[in-house]
Amino acid sequence: MIRKAIRKDIMQASEVLENVKSHMLREGIDQWDQEYPNNIVLNQDIDEGQAYIYEEHGVVLAYMALNEKCDEEYNDLNWHTNIPFLVIHRLYVKPTAQGSGISSKMIRYAEQYAHEHKYQSIRFDAFSLNETANAVYLKKGYNLVGTVCFRKGVFNCYEKSI
Repeated sequence: MIRKAIRKDIMQASEVLENVKSHMLREGIDQWDQEYPNNIVLNQDIDEGQAYIYEEHGVVLAYMALNEKCDEEYNDLNWHTNIPFLVIHRLYVKPTAQGSGISSKMIRYAEQYAHEHKYQSIRFDAFSLNETANAVYLKKGYNLVGTVCFRKGVFNCYEKSI
């Protein structure tokens, strides 16, 4: 089940995040570290009502934040739609649950949310060296708009009209 995260979810969401970071590093994907994302960011997401989790039997298996915030680097890209747009941030799935369709459910949830709230599109970025994530986004019908550079390297930017 996907639902809005609440304060009591932070411990599990943080544990899953740390598992994801370790797993990605073992896979050679140096995307996230102690600086970002971290508990401060997750707490802000929850406080602002922008955090969503996927849980089964009370166990958090995935997390994402949905809002209208984007980095200024997004301004240099040729997006296909206008405002308003929804941005997906920090989408992650517990390593032992990966490959079971949870990320697809999270993306569908974001798309339904965008539709219900009258957004023109969904936008987000993905680390260019995270081949699995990039393949999933393309398979889900997201269009590669361009790339931006952040602290950890090059990120692909995606958009899908709603």
